[in-house]
Amino acid sequence: MKVNQSIKWDLKDVFNVFVTTFILELVLYVVVNFFGIGYVIDFYIENSVIRVIAILFLYILQIAGMLFPIWFFVLRKYKSDILDFGFYWPGTMKVFFWVIFGYLFYLGLSTFILMIFSTFGIGFIGFEAQKSIFDIFGNDPFGFSVAILIAIIIAPFVEEIFFRGFILQVLGKTMGVFWGSVITALIFAAVHFEFQSIMPLLILSFILNTLYLKTNSIWTGIVFHIFNNCITLTVLFLLENNPGLY
Repeated sequence: MKVNQSIKWDLKDVFNVFVTTFILELVLYVVVNFFGIGYVIDFYIENSVIRVIAILFLYILQIAGMLFPIWFFVLRKYKSDILDFGFYWPGTMKVFFWVIFGYLFYLGLSTFILMIFSTFGIGFIGFEAQKSIFDIFGNDPFGFSVAILIAIIIAPFVEEIFFRGFILQVLGKTMGVFWGSVITALIFAAVHFEFQSIMPLLILSFILNTLYLKTNSIWTGIVFHIFNNCITLTVLFLLENNPGLY
């Protein structure tokens, strides 16, 4: 397994992107909390459509805070294009194989670790449920549509560009594939800020890293991401609308 050795950006660029992203996200966080925007959205906007649009707008600002630094420090600086981030299609059958293999491995490894934890009395630490996206957007038709837009279209592309196309390539090139993958997985899990479910996030990131390294393409990770999120959304939707299934 290897990463693209011809990429032009380096660890300094990763540092610059991280610092700029952190500052932009911090400014957004301070503004939202100082003006009580989140409180207003949660308790004063009764129209569900307006509420969802407001949350979607804040989410888009967060995404801009991730992508703008990449444009400024990489695309603009080195005159790179999307192919440099791994937008190469490795073949439909190859993508299909690795997505199915990766998902089955994800289920198997998660189950195995849970069995080990159970055996040693650790319980479900690190495997607790993530916050449902329907708690944020609701499960009415409009809220459900926006949840699908984010989970199945926006998030897979943005996260794979940022973590596999950008970070993993640099860390893998400068630190080696193993440590590059480990650090990328840790960063991926940490920035989701859902430490109660950090184990599935770590496993998921390691698998996404491997899919990129095996195919030299972030398309495999994007398809896997979409497939996994589709299943997760379906399960959450069924549970939300059929409480008896719990």
